[in-house]
Amino acid sequence: MNAPTRNRFGLPKLGARGTALVEFALVIPLLLLLVMVTIDFGHLVQTRLILTNVTREGGSIGSRQRPLDDNLVDLLLASGRPLDLAGADGHVYVTRIISGLSAKIPQPAIQSQFQRGSLSIASGVDPGLTQLGLTTALYNRLVYKQANNASDIKEVTVVETFYKYRPITPLPNFMPGMLMQDGGGVIIHSRAVF
Repeated sequence: MNAPTRNRFGLPKLGARGTALVEFALVIPLLLLLVMVTIDFGHLVQTRLILTNVTREGGSIGSRQRPLDDNLVDLLLASGRPLDLAGADGHVYVTRIISGLSAKIPQPAIQSQFQRGSLSIASGVDPGLTQLGLTTALYNRLVYKQANNASDIKEVTVVETFYKYRPITPLPNFMPGMLMQDGGGVIIHSRAVF
């Protein structure tokens, strides 16, 4: 029987198979991390695209719907599948804002607002917010102007979708606090104004 060959430190030399096994053991955690990041990033992008599409289509349909009603919210919830926008991780707001009506009532106002979902988050459109939560340019176009005897825009429909994204891999468990502060997810938001 042959005695094992020794390296310069007097230890037995490992064969090629042993070296490959050690290299594999060092690389496998990095490969698993890369796979988990890729899966979660792809799922995050898909979730964001679903929310954006639901919001844009809802705004488009809502701007043409007379009168605005709760059926639009039901339609948006159905079109948001596989996301459960009506459940604990989602919330949808559909708001109709009308322009100022006369010189006595020049400021725009919220005509109706419909919502559904259990995620505890407030709408960005609210009478208590400055300019109802709209941009200055859009708000000014809704203000009644005596020179024109009307506003520039008659009304707008605002659709907001919120969703708490939760990773599908155990990646946040390996780095607690780094990826998500509360460890439970991150809220994704989309808004469309038509």
